[in-house]
Amino acid sequence: MRTFVSAIAVIFALLLTGIAVPMAWTDANIVREEGFVGLTASLGKDQAFQARLAATAVGSLESKVNLPASVEQLGASLLKNAASSMSTWPEYPQAWNETVRRSHQLNFDGGAGPANSGALTSLVLDVGPLAKLAADRLRATTGLPITPPDSIQISIGGPGQRQQVDTISAYAPMWWIPALGAILLLALALLAARRRGAVVFFAGLGLAAFAGLWQVAATVLKGVGDAGLGGTATGGQFAQELVTASVDNFTGWIVVAGIAGGVLALLGLLVVIVALKARPSVRANAAGSMEG
Repeated sequence: MRTFVSAIAVIFALLLTGIAVPMAWTDANIVREEGFVGLTASLGKDQAFQARLAATAVGSLESKVNLPASVEQLGASLLKNAASSMSTWPEYPQAWNETVRRSHQLNFDGGAGPANSGALTSLVLDVGPLAKLAADRLRATTGLPITPPDSIQISIGGPGQRQQVDTISAYAPMWWIPALGAILLLALALLAARRRGAVVFFAGLGLAAFAGLWQVAATVLKGVGDAGLGGTATGGQFAQELVTASVDNFTGWIVVAGIAGGVLALLGLLVVIVALKARPSVRANAAGSMEG
């Protein structure tokens, strides 16, 4: 009976771990703003993506700003130059970080971004800070009081994806519940086990197996591309780059889980071996005592 209880506890502890780890990663790197900014830092170094994003921001600015005829040609030339080279400007990284922060606030904080007056029903990327950067350069060159829009939103997902994000935002921070359950069940398994080394061994093997399953799932997700996101060409590219960055980041967690599982399995195996070797000597001592 004790062995059965221990085995069931280990199985459910592993299942809860399989849920808790992805939830914890999602909370740390997607739901939390600082984690999301760090996750998307690699996108800021992708020159091809940033050039396309800058061109989209400048194109939106150009369609929303009316220049006097006397500087219209100069302004068009400056905007064309900005579209192709803005991603190399020294102020660009800060504008990109602000773009990421605004977009996260709009999508994960209930549409509470500084440029949003109501709840959003879709997922968006707010490139307003990039448009402002181009407008500042244009204003400095022409001397005209150019005021860019506070927000320029690019669709990266519809209402269905918005609902998924709302669900993730609500439940991912609760990762500690399955994590605590896994710890308590593992403790129960150790208390109920006749051979605790075997419990540690199989727990380690299970954790390593889950690491393998996570890696397979991550590889499949990376192959999907934009995971069904992307309302525009630029939005679709952002979604695809975000999926790739997420998979690459989660791979680090998978490696740690795999190593931890291997260490636990090795430790448990050593405990089992030591226990088996110690058993004959214990029996011999007991037999000697009876003869005496």
